[in-house]
Amino acid sequence: MAKIKLHNIFHSSGQALLTVLLEERKAEFLPSIFYALREEDIPISFIVQSIAHNGNSILSLTTAQHYLNWVRAALQEGLDLPRSTTLRVQEDVTLITLYGPHLGEIPGIASRILSALVTDGVEVLAMSASLNSSLLVIPQESLPKSLRSLNRICEIPKK
Repeated sequence: MAKIKLHNIFHSSGQALLTVLLEERKAEFLPSIFYALREEDIPISFIVQSIAHNGNSILSLTTAQHYLNWVRAALQEGLDLPRSTTLRVQEDVTLITLYGPHLGEIPGIASRILSALVTDGVEVLAMSASLNSSLLVIPQESLPKSLRSLNRICEIPKK
C-alpha cells in the first residue's frame, strides 16, 4: 500500500487533556467558558465533541500543562460540575498534527493511522480529522514510538 503523502508532522508536548461528560443542558454554558479562556489568553490547541452511548456529549480538549488548573476550574465552575469523575484530566500528553493536502479524500485514512499506532502499542487518547489534517492526542512518553510508526506509513518530502 502506498505511503500517505504529507506536507509535515508537527507535535506539541507539555499538553494536558481534559475530558468532560456533559449533560445536554450544561452544553449551553460552553460559549461563555470559551470566551473567558480567550479573554485570559489561554489557548486551546485541540477540541472535539462527540456523543456518548446515552446521548450525552463528551468534550475533549487540550491546553498547555501550565494552564491546566485554570482551565479545570473554569470548566468545573462554569458547568457546575461535581468534583467527581465528570471531568477527567490526563497530564503529560502530546498533540500530533499530520498535515497534508487532501487527507480527507483518502479512504480509510483514520484506520491506517490508528492501525499503525496501535500495532506499535501506542494509546491514542483522542483523534480528530479535517480535509487537510489529522490531530492525535497521545501520552507524551509515546512520542518517539508514534513518530516512528507514522513515518513508516507516511511520506514527508525532504526540505
